[in-house]
Amino acid sequence: MKENIRNTMYQLLRDIGDIQGIARTTILSIESFIAAIKELRCSQDEVAGLYIELADAIKNSQPKIIPLIHLIERFEKDMRQIMRTSPSIEEIRNSAEKSLREQIELFKNKADKVTQHGLNYIKNGDVIIAHSASWVITNILIEAKKVTKPLFRVIVLEQNKERTRQLIQALREHDIDHHVTPAHDLSHYVNEANKMFLGALTITSDHKIVAPSGTSGTVSLCHLNNISVHLFANTLHYSHNRAIDQYIYSEEGNTNTANLHFPITTHSHDLIDLELIDHVVTEDGETGKDYYCPVDFSSNVMATKED
Repeated sequence: MKENIRNTMYQLLRDIGDIQGIARTTILSIESFIAAIKELRCSQDEVAGLYIELADAIKNSQPKIIPLIHLIERFEKDMRQIMRTSPSIEEIRNSAEKSLREQIELFKNKADKVTQHGLNYIKNGDVIIAHSASWVITNILIEAKKVTKPLFRVIVLEQNKERTRQLIQALREHDIDHHVTPAHDLSHYVNEANKMFLGALTITSDHKIVAPSGTSGTVSLCHLNNISVHLFANTLHYSHNRAIDQYIYSEEGNTNTANLHFPITTHSHDLIDLELIDHVVTEDGETGKDYYCPVDFSSNVMATKED
C-alpha cells in the first residue's frame, strides 16, 4: 500500500474516532473491510497478499486502535487456517466475511457485558462527570435510567463539540438530568461530583491509559479531590505493548495571536497513569490494576503478573 494512501486512511480513522469514538470506529472499520472484500476483483493467488496488506496497514495506524488490531489478528488466524485447504476465490471471500462478522459480534458482546457491569456503579444521588461521549459510558447511563432507575445527574464536559453533542442528545432523549460545562471549568464543580466515568482507547502493558485529549487533566483533578474515577473498557482494549509503542499522533502547526507567530505541537491522545484510576471494569466485572495484556484472545484468557 502506498504511503500516501496509508496516511489518508490513518487520518480518516482519527477523524472517525474523534466524531464516533473508538468502539464505533472499530465496528465501522471491520464493516468497511467486509465491503472491500465484496468489491475485490483479483486472482486466487493474489487475494491472501491483499488481505495481509490491508490488515498490516490497519495494525500500524496512528494511534494504534488496539481493539481493532486484536480482532484483525483473530481474522488473520482464521484466514491462515482456511488457506491451508486451497479454497476457491468465492470460498475465501465468504469465509473472510463470516470471520469478520464474528469479530464484530465478539466486540459487541464484550461491550454489552461491560455495560451491564457498569449499572452496579450508579447509585441514588450520584453526580457523575462524563469527559467524552464514549459508547460504553453513554450506554451505561442510558441503561441505568431505563433498568435500575436510580436518581443521578451527569456533568458533561464540553471539549469535542461533535462528541459532546451526541452525548447531550442521548441524555435528552432518555430524560437524564445533566449539566454542560467547558472541561476547563471543572474546578467549579468538584464539590458537587462524586464519580467520574471514562472509556479508553488502550490500556497498555506498562499500566498507562491512552484516552482522548484533555482526559489527563480531568482525571488528575478528580483524583486530587477524592472523586472516584471509573474506567470501563472490555479486554480487547488491553495492549501487548507499552505506551511508547502506541503511535500517538502528533502534529506540528503554526499559530498567530496578538501579532505573535509561533509553532505549536498537538497530540491526538493523552497518557494517564492507571494508578489514578479507582475502579477498572471489564466484561468480567471489576478488575485488579495488575492485569496486563491478554495472552490469547481466541481463548478469552487474561493474565496477571503473578501468572
